[in-house]
Amino acid sequence: MLSQVVAIQRVVSPPNAPTMASRVRDFTRMYPFEFHGSKFNEDLQEFIDEVYNIVDIMGVSSEEKVELAAYKLKGIAQVWYTQWKFKRVDEGPIGWEAFKLVFLDRFFPLEIRETKVLEFINIRQGNMVQGIMPSSSTKLSKYASSLVANPHARMSQFISGVSDLVAKEF
Repeated sequence: MLSQVVAIQRVVSPPNAPTMASRVRDFTRMYPFEFHGSKFNEDLQEFIDEVYNIVDIMGVSSEEKVELAAYKLKGIAQVWYTQWKFKRVDEGPIGWEAFKLVFLDRFFPLEIRETKVLEFINIRQGNMVQGIMPSSSTKLSKYASSLVANPHARMSQFISGVSDLVAKEF
């Protein structure tokens, strides 16, 4: 009987398969940012982008990406995640995209994201304030990824900006 159980375990998980503990060890060795959700200078988008880059290279599943990202949540962010995960226990495993959307909505509200997009548009349209380096445009572009990737969206936003300027002149 014991030999059957051992044989079944070998089939289910190969002996050299990485464990979650080894994945956490590998993940932390890459020194991803921590996110507290309460510090003034935290950049949530940078946290999400960095964690995703690391877990994507590691080749882990969507659900494991979430667990590894959650490992770097601290303070308020960790409390939020634990409560959110507990509330949705009946909904099944949490995938990366679902986590990212809810996480961004919680810690990076739409109003703030729209403000960042407008900053990006103003810099791109030449309304750059003195002292802002050209790299600011690149840094802000992560908040306006749809505008950067989609020329039609970029043109639409430009026309909206021009129409606002015309309205102000009259």
